[in-house]
Amino acid sequence: MEKKYNNKKELIYQTTIELLNEIGLSEISMSKIAKRANISSSTIYFYFESKEDLLIKLYFKLKEQMHEKMFIGVTADMPVKTAFEKILLNYSSYIVNNQANFLLMEQFIDSPFIQKRCKDKNGGVFKPMYPLFERGIKEGLLKDLETNLLVTYACLPFVQMGKEYINGEYEFKPANIDKMIQMSWDAIKC
Repeated sequence: MEKKYNNKKELIYQTTIELLNEIGLSEISMSKIAKRANISSSTIYFYFESKEDLLIKLYFKLKEQMHEKMFIGVTADMPVKTAFEKILLNYSSYIVNNQANFLLMEQFIDSPFIQKRCKDKNGGVFKPMYPLFERGIKEGLLKDLETNLLVTYACLPFVQMGKEYINGEYEFKPANIDKMIQMSWDAIKC
């Protein structure tokens, strides 16, 4: 029974991702999700209290998956620069291999819906990087500035280039990713 529950719930999540990337947050409805998934609306309501509940749970699910992928192979005792490079390399891989999820996360992040209703207590999508950056500041490797400013300068170029990659305007080949990582490091290092 548990496996069936997870498969149906996953179907709802995947269908919602597809639809949100096609029609956006303002046009999504439970009936459109149900129709696309070829299930009844009541099935969706069995798993989720409301459209809002579905969207919030989907946001946190995608955010958690992204964080897991970003931190693969990163350890707390790893040198700051090595961990920084690994995280951005992993994030680049995440963008390439999870394009629909990446685009949806961008839609969520820019949405007043998430900002007002979600109450994201653990911070933005790059918040797990803050301890690494703070350690880099203490070790004298990074500029002594606000952590959120450093993270923004280091990570948002990857978001922009990820969008360009998905639009066919930029190639995420290893040499380009290496250049981007080096440019991000140069922007924040002492």
